[in-house]
Amino acid sequence: MKAAVVGASAGLGRALAERLAEAGHELVLVARDSRDLEAVACDLRIRFATSVRWLEADLAVPDAAGLRARIKDKLGRVDALFLVAGLGDDTDHGPMEEAALERVIAVNYTSPVAIANAFLPDLMDGSLSHLVGIGSVAAMRARSRNMVYGSAKRGLEFYFEALRHRLSAYPCRIQLYRVGFMDTSMLPGRGGPLAASPDSIARAILARLGGPGGVAYLPRWWRLVAILLGVTPWRLFIRFKG
Repeated sequence: MKAAVVGASAGLGRALAERLAEAGHELVLVARDSRDLEAVACDLRIRFATSVRWLEADLAVPDAAGLRARIKDKLGRVDALFLVAGLGDDTDHGPMEEAALERVIAVNYTSPVAIANAFLPDLMDGSLSHLVGIGSVAAMRARSRNMVYGSAKRGLEFYFEALRHRLSAYPCRIQLYRVGFMDTSMLPGRGGPLAASPDSIARAILARLGGPGGVAYLPRWWRLVAILLGVTPWRLFIRFKG
């Protein structure tokens, strides 16, 4: 399989790249920092003896059509596209600086939607078989923390649902994951003992590749949390400000 991982230099993206390389798949890794990308690609090539190339791209200012062309130039046919990149901000619980707000929206919503849209012809002609997006449990129910991040991730869910509906007659799988707290550098310290390792989430995603489309929770117990939050009366819900 030939796969592109967008947001591959750290966290879940890096874990996905490692597991894909371990399985012998040919990869293109995409992220903002060329130094991190080069180091990750070199490490994976040495350890797993598979083709791993990389492309530098700032998802806050996406050139989706250009990125698609560059990915296809590296891989030719793209079998699987993983849109993993995410960005949080510690000030996302009230007024934010406009530049920070726009960057959170761009990385978490505008960029993945633009990239998926650029690859839509590949999904429709059958050359792209798997499109995987990463959402967040922050989109389960609106709250005073992660207001912009959560709304961007919820918007991404809507787009993936619409895309799945549009492509229901085509032989491709559209999957999006509401991922719970992970032990990553994006927002360190969040989740405490409930934080999952990126590697465990990566393994679960790849185990379901080609399986049912739509939205799934990882770890799966977050689905129960979502149900409980959904039925919590507002007068109780507003007490949870943390």
